[in-house]
Amino acid sequence: MEEAEKVYEDLSKGGVEVDVYLYTALISRYCKKEDMKQACRLFDEMAGKKVAPTAHTYGALINGLCKSGQLNAAEILLNEMQSNGLELNNVIFNTLIDGYCKVEQVDEALRLKRIMETKGLVPDAYAYNSLASGLCKLNRHDDAKRLLYTMLENGLTLNTVNYTTLVDIHCKEGNFDEAKWLIREMEDNGESPNVVTYNCLIDGYCKNGRMKEAYALKDEMEGKELMPDVYTYTSLIHGECMHGKLEGALMMLNDMSQRGLSPNVVTYTVMISSLCKEGRSDEAFKLYDQMIDAGFTVDSKVYISLVRSLH
Repeated sequence: MEEAEKVYEDLSKGGVEVDVYLYTALISRYCKKEDMKQACRLFDEMAGKKVAPTAHTYGALINGLCKSGQLNAAEILLNEMQSNGLELNNVIFNTLIDGYCKVEQVDEALRLKRIMETKGLVPDAYAYNSLASGLCKLNRHDDAKRLLYTMLENGLTLNTVNYTTLVDIHCKEGNFDEAKWLIREMEDNGESPNVVTYNCLIDGYCKNGRMKEAYALKDEMEGKELMPDVYTYTSLIHGECMHGKLEGALMMLNDMSQRGLSPNVVTYTVMISSLCKEGRSDEAFKLYDQMIDAGFTVDSKVYISLVRSLH
């Protein structure tokens, strides 16, 4: 950033006009640094000096505004871009769609999808997955499924992320046979399930008390050289604790440690609560100390469990 700023300052001091390419580079870098105040200042300066922004300039600023949650400002720029006769593209629409989905304004994102379609742009796998994920966050699973199946009807191919979203939906609905079938289908279509895909199924099985199948999937993913992560282990630990199998949970916690994985806040919370319920307060407090040392914020559930274990 310093080099680009130095060039800008040297040119400005020397009375040399800064061109659109340097402005765009600086705006892009400020956006990446999440310094939207400076990015917008430079964009306004361009207008004052009658330097016309390009599609890349608009794209960089729209991306930065979306990531900082300033979606109204980003959409104003989209309209301005169109008024200035610049060509709109999938990347800019995808950025806005994803931005709206991240703040759970999915209906606004769907509105933008319709707008881009009226302009002859075809939503791609990225746009569909942003929309499907956003719908899932709002528990609109049927809408998410319809959307992804519409994607197939439109001749687009599902990628691993799209398949994983569908697997997650079916697991949340308890349709495990359908979820497993989707994994087989994605492999047949040349897409490889990843750790996240398997984690969706493992978590679903654990929550439904189907621990044998959850462990079988863990073995399957390891057979494919996909290493279980903290989310895999947390699901298994939670499943064991939910069904009163504390020793199994402790074995998983130990296995996790041997693999060099650190528990997350959910892992600690589940284990501490379960140890307290079993009257094993010494072990619970030991984990509590580890949790504090790891820098996690302890919620009220943990404190209540620890206090109750002392009575």
